[in-house]
Amino acid sequence: MLSFKLAQKNMKKGFQAFAPFLMASVTMFVMLFVTASIGLSPTIEKLPGGDSVAQLMGFALLVLIIFSLMILVYSYRFLQLQRSREFGLYDILGFGKISIIKVAFWELLMTYLIATLIGTIVGIAFAKFLYLIFVNLIGGDYFNLIISPLAVALVAGIYLLFFSLLLVIGAVLILKSSSLDLLREETKGEKEPRSNVFTALLALLFLAAGYFIALTVDNPIVALLRFFIAVLLVIFGTYFFYVSFTIWYLKRKKKQDAYYQPHHFITISSMLYRMKANAVGLGNITILLSMTVVTVVVSLGVFFGTADMVEKQFPKEAQIISLQENNSRAELTALTEQIAAESGVNLEHLSSIYVSQDVEASRATSSADQFVTQEELGSMLDENHYLMTMTTAESLISLGNENVQHLSENQVLLVDLSEGKASSASIKTVNWHGQTYQVAGHLTELKNFPAEMTMSNSLMLVFANEAVLNRALAAYNRSNYAENTPNMNESAMTLTLFDLPEADQARFETAFNENQEAQRAHNILTFRSQALQNQKAQIGGFVFIGFVLGISFILGAALIIYYKQLSEGTQDKRSFKILQEAGFSKEQVQKTIRSQVRMIFFLPLLVTGLHFAGAYRMISQMIMLFGVTDSRLTLIISLITLVFLSAIYYLIYKATSRVYYKIVKR
Repeated sequence: MLSFKLAQKNMKKGFQAFAPFLMASVTMFVMLFVTASIGLSPTIEKLPGGDSVAQLMGFALLVLIIFSLMILVYSYRFLQLQRSREFGLYDILGFGKISIIKVAFWELLMTYLIATLIGTIVGIAFAKFLYLIFVNLIGGDYFNLIISPLAVALVAGIYLLFFSLLLVIGAVLILKSSSLDLLREETKGEKEPRSNVFTALLALLFLAAGYFIALTVDNPIVALLRFFIAVLLVIFGTYFFYVSFTIWYLKRKKKQDAYYQPHHFITISSMLYRMKANAVGLGNITILLSMTVVTVVVSLGVFFGTADMVEKQFPKEAQIISLQENNSRAELTALTEQIAAESGVNLEHLSSIYVSQDVEASRATSSADQFVTQEELGSMLDENHYLMTMTTAESLISLGNENVQHLSENQVLLVDLSEGKASSASIKTVNWHGQTYQVAGHLTELKNFPAEMTMSNSLMLVFANEAVLNRALAAYNRSNYAENTPNMNESAMTLTLFDLPEADQARFETAFNENQEAQRAHNILTFRSQALQNQKAQIGGFVFIGFVLGISFILGAALIIYYKQLSEGTQDKRSFKILQEAGFSKEQVQKTIRSQVRMIFFLPLLVTGLHFAGAYRMISQMIMLFGVTDSRLTLIISLITLVFLSAIYYLIYKATSRVYYKIVKR
């Protein structure tokens, strides 16, 4: 039991050394526990979209498991470095490496029990708090989070595996190191790294390739497919950048006359001496900051863009959709008015349209003033792939579009719905599967039309009347579908759109469900408020996952910065003491300290900004996958996120730099 008593005594007397590792263990346990407790809680089944939320939580838990293991290994390695001299003395005094490993085992076991106990208590409180945020995000009404015992057991089991791995890592390092190595480990500095032209070229190549992929993507689906490739390239490029470019820059500074000034001499020499170790830490911080920005921007962009997306899909509060063929606009309008009379509800701004949406078309290679369709449909990733919306002039006029001109049967109007992706202004004729139409005009403004989410080129064809539109659809079906597959044919539908007070929606819906004619025709009634609630339920889980991961990433960056300040302070303490004994004033030493700390810890923030600028186009395209097409909103959210993250990073820097200053000034 000597090993146990020694471990217990070490943790009590050396709590200052154990505190950072214990803090990292508890922090990551809490983040894992929050994710697992919400994902595995029986409460989740009572919320809208609970199944999809549980799946998203499972994905987030997997990401956090990998991330937590990285943080724990990093922090435990730092703890071992701090205590290597102590272990070396044990070995010299005859304690033996096996007994040292037993001491490490008991220390890890006690840390595991403390982290599990404190992490569970704090995690329960934090999980309930975040659950309230989550419920408000999705518009739910059940606020009591039930903690499943399975969540506690799962996270405790994961942590048991983590600490077992830490014990193996620690044991291997102790067994491989001699007593002399252990004694020197804490004070051993990094050798001055050599400039590596090959690594520098790799850094430029990886970063350029990652930026090129991100900047040239012009399709949301392509953005999603290429995102992980670009991320991997930028990650490798970032590490190589710090290893190569920073060393090249510092060595270049050594050749300048300014290097021989006391302030520059100490700063550059000190940083260059340990730049190999700094490069990995700076790379970790940069990657975590970049991940935080991307996660938060995508999450907030989707969340705040939801209302705008639903507003476009529902320009009026309610709509009735009739999928029955040959159901005219007048008939559906009369049915809508009949239901309103039966329910005693007054409708406002009632209008009706005849439309077919999301009709796929591939544009054949032709002159810029012609739109010629080809029979074979291409891939959605093809630049000549279009999603067509087909409607009538009467429908647009019904919605209040007074700029619609009279059309003959061989004329169409064009509306570009692709938000600048492919301008239709030059198109003068449309050859639609063998039928030719003259373009009578291009509409630049469109009022009250229910827009669909578009991720590729999108055009609207406005025909003279319903009969002409039906003939165009028939030609399309003949070209793309066999006669024996009528269920796959594209068809038009009739919609009525109208406004009514929210207080009257329940009465109108009841009358709609009781109307035999409406039910016989399988008409569908939807409300904008209900659609918004459903949409929030669907994306709420995604947004919450982004929120949790964002917190985890910034906490991870803060922990690494904290460890880096401790490590740098410990290593610089002896150097600055020698400088003061050599005649440097206290002010000169403090100036050197501030310069070095600023250069090391603000470089990741600058590189993060560059990474995000390069990835911005790809990120905005990915946000479009959720139907958010407001580029101005995405830009505003991005700028606010960068400013907010910079402020948090500065606060972390100020808080952790005090630790560095205290160690160095002792």
